[in-house]
Amino acid sequence: MTAPTTAASVRQLLADRADAGEWAEVEALSGVEVLAPVPPSPGSRATAWRHALASRGYRITDVSELKNSTCGFAQRDGQPYFFKYVRAQSAVAELAGYLEFGGAGNRVPTLLSLLRTDAGTVMVYEYLPSMGLGRGTLFDLLCRAERAGTLLPEREVEPLLDRIRANCSYRTVSSASPIDAFFARRVTERLVPWYFARQRPWLDQRVVVNSVPQPVTMRDAMEGTAAFFQGLGARECVLSQGDFSETNVGRGAVFVDLSNAGHNDVRGELATAFWSLFLGGGYLFPKYHPAAYRWREAPFADAAPLCRARLEPRTATLHIDFAHRLSPARADLLGRLLDVFADAFGPGLFDRRLAPYLVMRAVGVLDLDTLDPADRAACTALVLRFWNERDDLGNVLRTLVDHGRTR
Repeated sequence: MTAPTTAASVRQLLADRADAGEWAEVEALSGVEVLAPVPPSPGSRATAWRHALASRGYRITDVSELKNSTCGFAQRDGQPYFFKYVRAQSAVAELAGYLEFGGAGNRVPTLLSLLRTDAGTVMVYEYLPSMGLGRGTLFDLLCRAERAGTLLPEREVEPLLDRIRANCSYRTVSSASPIDAFFARRVTERLVPWYFARQRPWLDQRVVVNSVPQPVTMRDAMEGTAAFFQGLGARECVLSQGDFSETNVGRGAVFVDLSNAGHNDVRGELATAFWSLFLGGGYLFPKYHPAAYRWREAPFADAAPLCRARLEPRTATLHIDFAHRLSPARADLLGRLLDVFADAFGPGLFDRRLAPYLVMRAVGVLDLDTLDPADRAACTALVLRFWNERDDLGNVLRTLVDHGRTR
């Protein structure tokens, strides 16, 4: 099934109308209420987003202020709601993703209104328990299953995989996709300032992983990744939520956070999902970005990889002993997710073009220089394996996942 021919044009139309300040046209195109700013009272010290909600009768009950957005819960007339406050441009991107992704049959919370302010936009959604206080996200479900040593309930797994299968049938070929922000754009936004400009000495270290000398360095892998994305052209894209993580999926295959939803680079989508389920969402992200998990279950205590690193002073070689045995719940879900992608796209999806996407997820989400030495060593071991074994990535990913079945 090919992508709807109007998807890109509606996205562009929304952006154009918003840029021109034609908010009535944005409302007409989207069917979502767009409300103009209400002037604050003289002397008011309320922030723009708080004033926007209060002026429309909402009472804020809980807030989480993150780096890129502010979100929380509010009530009006006894009914709960979820809200996000983002830049106006991000709100339009999320509105476009909401229309395209939700319009294809995916379950998303209903977007009720956009409350404009001079600084950004408050997006008001219906409240769903899986979005926060009800602790019903995929992350919460996985944490409970991991502590119990069980698999996820089948009533949660199969509906999610069914939706991903269905979305894989919506395909197109494009030279741009919403999740390019996580890949191509991060060469200049993260690889260069985080690593290349700083000239970190560990980039050029010789590395031995599990007694196997690695033929390339971290610099080689990162420079190869940067070169790949600088020459990125047309590629196969698939309908997706665009930022697959355990906190962006709720019970019953509900998807939230749609700013990157749409027709996305399929290898980027696969790499994002793999990294989140394998190491990011279960361990690294809760550890280093705990504020994003304040409404979630406590992370699984036994989620850290088994990693030891020692530097041999004589040769300046870093020796890493690495193993990461996933919980049965994560191994089962991730293995079945790989099956869905393999069935839909065939073995060619796992060719060497996938390696730069996997490397970018490992080095472009968290600055490795800010991690504990053992965690940086774990990421190093995985980056070098992805890059050095990029001609057999299907087997590499399967081998990494299958270790979890023996835990």
